[in-house]
Amino acid sequence: MNKILLIISFIFAFLANGVSAQAGHPPKGKADTTKNSLGAERVQALKVAFITKQLNLTSDEAEKFWPIYNDYQDKRDAVRKQLQRDYRKVREQADQLSADELQKLADEEVALKVQDAALVSEMNSKLKNILPPKKLAQLYVAEEDFKKELIRILTEDNTNPK
Repeated sequence: MNKILLIISFIFAFLANGVSAQAGHPPKGKADTTKNSLGAERVQALKVAFITKQLNLTSDEAEKFWPIYNDYQDKRDAVRKQLQRDYRKVREQADQLSADELQKLADEEVALKVQDAALVSEMNSKLKNILPPKKLAQLYVAEEDFKKELIRILTEDNTNPK
């Protein structure tokens, strides 16, 4: 059953790659995510396949794991987007902002990082009921390994342009 999940994940990865490659040019001022043929959909599909393989999830585990993990990722993405907006504001407007506004942004950064840690803790608590301790611990390693793999793929795509 794991082989079927892995095959489906890889098929999804290739389909997502095809969709992102056909997306055309990004709007003016937006980054070209298809440049390296790694659109957001493909990255997500690769991550699903990578984590499923690394954790060797059973079909029952995967069925329960992915909704929790995806919800966690959505919430974490929202926190990260707010952090990025704040960083951009400081980069672009630091000289125009008052000391109070800058302090508020600094305090918000700390609060968002605390919120991010709380999301990890919440996910960990929920996944304890689904995954054995070994797989739960391997999840955090798999996330870090996926980041490294993604950097490797992007670097390889940049050194071997199509």
